Amino acid sequence: MRRPIGVRSTGSISVGLALAMAVATLVGVLGTSAGSAFLPVTDSGAWLWSTAKGWATHINGPSGRPDFNVPVPDTRGHRIELSQDGVSVLVSDRDTGVVSRIDPAGMGLLSRPFGHGSFRVVAHGGTAYLVEDATGTVMRIDPKTLDVIGARLEVKAPVTGAGIADDDTLWLSVARSGEMIAIRDGKIIKRVRVGRPDGALAMTIADNQPVAVDGTAPALVPVAVDGPRAPSALPPPAGQGRRLLVAPSLEGRVVPVLVEGTDVMFLVDLAAGSGPRAVRTVRLVGQSPASRLGAPVIAGGRVYVPDDGTGQVLVYDRDHQRFEEPIRIAGGPGLLTLFVRAGSVWINNADGSQAVSVGPDGRRHQVDKYAPGVPEPARSADPHLPQPPQVATNAPRVVVPRVPPSRPPATRVPAVRPPPASRPSTPARVPPGPLPGPGPIVPPSQRPPRTPPATALPPGPTGPPRTAQPPPATTPQQTPPAQPVPVPPPPPAAPGVPGVRAVAAAGAITVTVTAPAAGGLVTSYALTTNPGGTRTLTAPGTVTIAVAGCATATASATATGPGGTSASSATAQAVGCVPPGAVRNIASAAVQPPTNSPGDIRVTWDPPADTGGGALDYVVTVHYSTINGVTPQDQIAVVTGTSYERGRAAGRDPYSRISVAARNAAGTGPAVVGYTPGG
Repeated sequence: MRRPIGVRSTGSISVGLALAMAVATLVGVLGTSAGSAFLPVTDSGAWLWSTAKGWATHINGPSGRPDFNVPVPDTRGHRIELSQDGVSVLVSDRDTGVVSRIDPAGMGLLSRPFGHGSFRVVAHGGTAYLVEDATGTVMRIDPKTLDVIGARLEVKAPVTGAGIADDDTLWLSVARSGEMIAIRDGKIIKRVRVGRPDGALAMTIADNQPVAVDGTAPALVPVAVDGPRAPSALPPPAGQGRRLLVAPSLEGRVVPVLVEGTDVMFLVDLAAGSGPRAVRTVRLVGQSPASRLGAPVIAGGRVYVPDDGTGQVLVYDRDHQRFEEPIRIAGGPGLLTLFVRAGSVWINNADGSQAVSVGPDGRRHQVDKYAPGVPEPARSADPHLPQPPQVATNAPRVVVPRVPPSRPPATRVPAVRPPPASRPSTPARVPPGPLPGPGPIVPPSQRPPRTPPATALPPGPTGPPRTAQPPPATTPQQTPPAQPVPVPPPPPAAPGVPGVRAVAAAGAITVTVTAPAAGGLVTSYALTTNPGGTRTLTAPGTVTIAVAGCATATASATATGPGGTSASSATAQAVGCVPPGAVRNIASAAVQPPTNSPGDIRVTWDPPADTGGGALDYVVTVHYSTINGVTPQDQIAVVTGTSYERGRAAGRDPYSRISVAARNAAGTGPAVVGYTPGG
């Protein structure tokens, strides 16, 4: 089954723009134990993002109720994309450049910064790539550790779409060259020409295969490594410079295409090729749509079109060729996210508390992401550090009854009772009976002295009755009372597992060790890093480990106390560098003839004050002006020096400005404009 795909309905999934976020799904069954929780991974639930809360909520597929919230630090209000590749939930922060990995089994959280560039994570199965849309830089990453695998690839042109086919090949659409580029195992294996250079080109993955979306032709073109297939041409109003909105991935061969700025949607059956039945036209005018429509998705014979202008989703029954009642979710204008997983459609209002799931049979289920009592993983004082999950407060408690310690039968002492007045004065013994129920055990030193009762004597001939004196203490002899059996104190509990968090720094990593959430007394911590070796900490704290050349460093820790030594923490890791700062002292000057053409410009700069700890190169972007309503694609150059020369060809090169950004293995720093014509 193909991975699930999420569509942000702002129109960001379109020809000429990169694909939107991919979202995967799991079923979470909240198990309970003494202070922990475990979320088994199955295949019919969903992860939904909440912008205001800054957390991902797992929705149970069968029940439609939230069963776990995982907060991601410092993400509230940010532009977030989720992707699920089967082994991780990957959270991409488009504002800060940080990618976080949620472990679906243990709810652990690992974060890593990748710079300020406009990048996205594309993942499928055990394969994941980081794609910078503007520069065309591609890095393969490990979806479990977020490590960069192999060398970076430079497409050297903006990327307008990306997706991974079922054979783990990454496909990119590049409008500048009119090509689809295939990448496998971190290497470019094929360039396939599918459209006119500098046209409107994007892509989707349909039924696990790449499909080029050519808004200039206009047509959908299935693509393979050995070349393009027969296109499915789209009739008007497609073309004429209009964008085509498509989902980044679809589970079947029918592709819904919305023509932006119109009320027309096409249902393209790729299996029908270019025949007359390949394209069906559906008009939305009867549904009174707003102007803010997003990319449609299809599942169970129904097409779902997000309408951000009204905060609802239009539903078209493809089999019966009719519209159903719209799904209202936002209560007004709002950004909606749609994706399909295992035949079910998930609709999320990331800016609010509500979501809706629609089963393959068309039944709708309301979801409250903010429902009370939803557990979260325990966090230490450091909000970024994952700790073992906790059970919800209303989880059932197991009460173990108290059982009093048993006494050996030989130590039982018969009860001594005072005789009635008519009996002889000698105290009598009563046969032993059943002992009373359990009660407090009083030590012998705190018991009152045993005093035999006084006995009335018969009256004498000359006086009133006399009272007998108590017999001597030695009479009668009694069996000594039983001593309580001493209960040895329990052994001290072993410490719990400490928390460890690693954060990238310039030429180093910082490692923070936090106290265990449970367990026995801790007297010291053993922190092991590579590089760095093992050191002992007497208390939780943060240490800095020097790392050379942007290498990846690892860290783990154990806690030791009177009860022994804990198990080792999960290994945290980070690279020993961060994205660099801005270049300094950027300037431009005209290059005079005769050795150069009139209008040539040389831009120079100094390296940033903060290099981030790694070797630098520089991304130079030439931004073009709009001419006759057409804006050419920006041009990208990567240089290792601190200057760049651009020929204007006597004014016939209509660029508007030149910007420069420093880059290292951790990412790209902020761009600085170095030249503006006439400035």
